[in-house]
Amino acid sequence: MESSPSFPRDQARQILDAGLEAMALEPVSADRRSLLLDYLGQLAQWNRVHNLTAVRDPLEMVSHHLLDSLSLLPWLPGGEVCDIGSGAGLPGLPLAICRPEQTFTLVEPTGKRAAFLRSVVAGLGLSRVRINQSRSEAYRPAAYPAAVISRAVASLAELDLMTQHLQGPATLCLALKGPRAGDEIAAWPRAAELQVTMQSFPVPGLPPRVLVRWQA
Repeated sequence: MESSPSFPRDQARQILDAGLEAMALEPVSADRRSLLLDYLGQLAQWNRVHNLTAVRDPLEMVSHHLLDSLSLLPWLPGGEVCDIGSGAGLPGLPLAICRPEQTFTLVEPTGKRAAFLRSVVAGLGLSRVRINQSRSEAYRPAAYPAAVISRAVASLAELDLMTQHLQGPATLCLALKGPRAGDEIAAWPRAAELQVTMQSFPVPGLPPRVLVRWQA
């Protein structure tokens, strides 16, 4: 799968390698790193026409999209993962590239974004990634997923309402947030009923990030 000739692949690889080392994540093999850059090259190319992400600089995409998404790896359980409001495939696609043994369902209602996701999944040969073009409320899988993940989709209270039908007794919900996550929890009526935890961590090139976790 070829990316645009203008994509600065070598520079992007250097930023990716340094970021993964700084974050001390689980090992990501050379072939997985190449697939991550293939994905990023396609995102940069499509973004010039379809406006899939507000981040325009491909090198900024390494930290804002790849490293930020991969920060979930230490907390991601085994089993099927459902990415709500996946958009350009974030955080689901980078995670799926690094966890090829797991099944990922990317739920995205917008046609142009779903078309991009299908193109990338086919081009990268990600056989365990499924695209569901629908609103999250309309996605009704046969079984509860092991994890529901989300990044920059809605407030925690709204996200909870959107996904309650996906939250089984063993489902772990993971939401990537910024430093105002505590305010969102305070405004979330159901938070008191749930086992909600916050984990702050650095991502190179980004302000401090917060992972909010809960189970029904």
